[in-house]
Amino acid sequence: MGKTKQEEDIIDRTKLFPWHARSKEECIAELGLSPDLPRSGLSTPEAQSRLAKFGPNKLTEKEKTTLLQRIWAQVANVLVGILAVVAIVAAVKAATAKNSEDRVTNLIEVGLICFVITVNTTIGIVQEGSAEKAADALKAMLSSDALVVRDGKDVKVPADEIVPGDVVKLSLGDRVPADLRMLEVSNLSALEAALTGEAVPIDKTVDAIESGSDPSQTPLGDRHNMCFSATLISQGAALGLAVATGDETEIGTINALVNKVEKKKTNVLEQIDTVSKWLAVFIA
Repeated sequence: MGKTKQEEDIIDRTKLFPWHARSKEECIAELGLSPDLPRSGLSTPEAQSRLAKFGPNKLTEKEKTTLLQRIWAQVANVLVGILAVVAIVAAVKAATAKNSEDRVTNLIEVGLICFVITVNTTIGIVQEGSAEKAADALKAMLSSDALVVRDGKDVKVPADEIVPGDVVKLSLGDRVPADLRMLEVSNLSALEAALTGEAVPIDKTVDAIESGSDPSQTPLGDRHNMCFSATLISQGAALGLAVATGDETEIGTINALVNKVEKKKTNVLEQIDTVSKWLAVFIA
């Protein structure tokens, strides 16, 4: 079922709102929730409604190619075609050779060609798998569950059921399940090396951050009142307001970039393709 225009407007607004530059009261109001949210949390019906509106809290997976598709992508080119034809001709010569010396020579030629094609295909498959491995590594960083406040009670839920507006409780060792605006902190710090490159934990606060005329220019490492999905709580405890989930999180942005990596031939490979085509024309 598609989203209504009103729901799409709400989702677009949550993407653009400068959560770190606004007070926690303004952030709660922006999500259309009551001021007593930190104590009551979302109601179960409201959480279900928001889950349908914003979608599950998980990263979109790129369509994976099968092994056969990868192999075909490596061998479906003119050069491999020429080598295959040469190998077939050599195999026919070996089968019809009248003396053992010619037979062995042609069989060696066939073996060398098959070896070259196999090695080239294997290297290509391994290199193409690097982007998928990077995406899988991002997913492995995500939390599997989280402690949230629902109907005034602390409830542990699967991380993919967290929605914008959820009040999440964090403690030492927790993996942050979504992008959170801090509501309450107690000696809280988080390891954010995966996002910011900072090797040391970053202390967290609840006050709005002065960001000048363009809050979006504030680096992630300076947004001390935010905790980001997939980062790790190194000390303290906190209460946070989920403001972004799934692909709308900062880690989701990285995942989208990884999935959009395009296969591009180097100049050398393009030159090899050109020479191969000329060879094919000449041989024909």
